[in-house]
Amino acid sequence: MGAVAKLLLASTNGAVAYRAGLRKKKIEVNGYWVHYYEGGHGDTLVLLHGLADDKSSFLRTAQGLTRDWHVILPDLTGHGENEFIPERDYTVRGHVADLHAFVEAMRLDRFHLGGNSMGGHVSLAYSIHHPERVRSLILVNAPGLVVEDEHVVYTGFGSRMESLEDLLCVLDRVYHKRPKLPGFLLRHLMTQTNNALEKINTMARVVREGPDYSLGDRISEVAAPTLILWGKHDPVVKMNVAEAYRERIRDAKLVVFEDAAHSPQLEIPKRIGTGIKEFLSNLRENARRDAGSPAAGKEDRL
Repeated sequence: MGAVAKLLLASTNGAVAYRAGLRKKKIEVNGYWVHYYEGGHGDTLVLLHGLADDKSSFLRTAQGLTRDWHVILPDLTGHGENEFIPERDYTVRGHVADLHAFVEAMRLDRFHLGGNSMGGHVSLAYSIHHPERVRSLILVNAPGLVVEDEHVVYTGFGSRMESLEDLLCVLDRVYHKRPKLPGFLLRHLMTQTNNALEKINTMARVVREGPDYSLGDRISEVAAPTLILWGKHDPVVKMNVAEAYRERIRDAKLVVFEDAAHSPQLEIPKRIGTGIKEFLSNLRENARRDAGSPAAGKEDRL
């Protein structure tokens, strides 16, 4: 049944990508193949998935965005279809360097950037290291600073899952209301997670021990307009992190969703898409007003 589940997931993602106007592509970056979805028209928006996730994470959210924005959803290094090479740098700073190499290879100049969980953490760090590239920043339940010393975010998945109950406990950390999935699909997800367990736990440890794990002393350097989207019932990255972002980033807006947890782009994708669309549209309109013209040229657009 594993093959059936794998085919079903691939077919579902393919159908969603098609409706969103996204095509699966790949590009060689310094000898390393990076896989990504791309589609839409307008200014570029790059959205990053979290640890143990992949480029399909924002597919449903992207359906409401590609009409007005050029959307790119890449696999992070060692995730999805990108090869996991133990010798590569999987710290947050390493992911920032790999993201920068990717956007250089894609010939992107300035773009909107965001992500969920570790993808948001990488986006935050990127906006600090490369502020000249980031037009706006979108943080979706993203770690990046330590508010409570005893609360550790990057714990990995622990030991091997022995039963579906173990998997359901993991899903309960991602969803406020866990989706009902058929048994064969749950078993496939459990097998898939167990097969990647060593990699996931290694990446989590490397992030915890590496540079840019906590950006608390640099948060105030974020210059880009920032949207913070937060599932309120997140046991992984608590609400106090979202509130700290709002307080420390001088141009930040916080939107809290009462019916979501750690990955709202999976749980309430349309509403996350609407939140992003309204944020980017407002930035665009403000830029046009500041330029003194209702139809500013491309150089005035956000």
